[in-house]
Amino acid sequence: MAPSTSFGLEVPAKFARRIDSGFDTVKEWENEELLKECRAQIPFHILCPEQYHGRTDMDMDDGGMDMCTSIEQSPYINPEDDHKYQGDDLFLKRLAKYFQEIMTWVNNPPCELCNSDQTKCRQTRGPLTSEEFDGKASRVEIYWCPNCNAETTTFPRYNSPRKLLETKKGRCGEYANLFGLYCRAAGFETRYILDYTDHVWTEVYSKRLGRWIMADSCEGQIDATSMYEKGWGKKLNWILAFTLDSVVDITRRYTRAYLSEEFQARRRDICPRLDHAAMYLNQKN
Repeated sequence: MAPSTSFGLEVPAKFARRIDSGFDTVKEWENEELLKECRAQIPFHILCPEQYHGRTDMDMDDGGMDMCTSIEQSPYINPEDDHKYQGDDLFLKRLAKYFQEIMTWVNNPPCELCNSDQTKCRQTRGPLTSEEFDGKASRVEIYWCPNCNAETTTFPRYNSPRKLLETKKGRCGEYANLFGLYCRAAGFETRYILDYTDHVWTEVYSKRLGRWIMADSCEGQIDATSMYEKGWGKKLNWILAFTLDSVVDITRRYTRAYLSEEFQARRRDICPRLDHAAMYLNQKN
């Protein structure tokens, strides 16, 4: 059933709920204590060796690293590609690649009893334990192990970036959530990107370019807006961008087929009244 707004607009409940969820995500990124904890985990000396080259640990003030990494030692220096970027944009490129390496992608967790990797998700439930509630788990996946012939393993889908800073595992939702925190901790103006065809990522504002840059931490890629439609073959429909106090429809940035009837039909499948959807988004700003 579609919720009514103060102006009598109607949009599908699922469409509205995901918008509320997007705002909830970015609010979590503004906790100063959490940002400080996250900042202490970012190896600036490895990602930006050009800035730290020649300095000693006594000079450093961003995490107390024991030693500086030389430009030659940093695994994130890529002469064939780095020349395309400068300053903060170059740092973002390296941060995305680093983040991809420290995270663990989980399609199905290993069995907690026998460590089999053949577990299968049989059902989900809501949070029950204090850890699941504290970690703001939206749901908990329950996995069956064929070796044990029993449901042996749970995988909470945490939404708390504080918990994700500890676990560093999940799928695109967890990746985008925690990477958004990393970007904020690094000082970037950051927004959360919600793709209604079941993907999420982040965008960071480039002061040098004067525009937003896509940053997908699952892929370790930045500034590649054609990746989803052209590269993955996704049939896109709605893509929304969230900051602390705004939500914007940025679908046009990620497709060349926006004006086609087929594309617009896909958008109507999500929200039949496109005019009401646009006005609903305006209300949220």
